[in-house]
Amino acid sequence: MNRILALQLAFDLMIFDVHKDDYDPIKDIEAFWNEYALETISANILQLLNTYLNGGLEENKLLEDVKMQEFATSLYRVLIAYCVANYSHIDPSKMQLSAGAKVRIKREIELSREIAEFFSRLSK
Repeated sequence: MNRILALQLAFDLMIFDVHKDDYDPIKDIEAFWNEYALETISANILQLLNTYLNGGLEENKLLEDVKMQEFATSLYRVLIAYCVANYSHIDPSKMQLSAGAKVRIKREIELSREIAEFFSRLSK
C-alpha cells in the first residue's frame, strides 16, 4: 500500500478507538507526556512545518521519516484524547505521569517562566 495512504488509514482508524469499551483518553495523554518533552514537541512541529513549507525538499532532515510519522501519530492521538476527555468531562488530574516526566515538565515550565519574565522586564 502506498506509504501516504497507509498513514492516512492509520490516522482515520485512530478516531474509531474512542468507541471501544476499554478506551481511556487519560492513558493516551499520559503516554504522550511520558514520551515527549516540550522542546522535542516544538522541534518536531517546526520540522513538520518546515517540511511542508519547503515541499519536502529539505536535504538535511532533523528527524527521519519514521520518527516523524510516529510523532505525528502520537500528537494526533493525544489531541483526540484531550478532545474526548473534555467532551466526557473526565478530570485530567487523574493523570499519573512518570517521575521523570513530572521533573522534566516542571523544569520546562520554570525555564519558560524565567524567559518570559526576562523579556517582560526588557520591554518595560
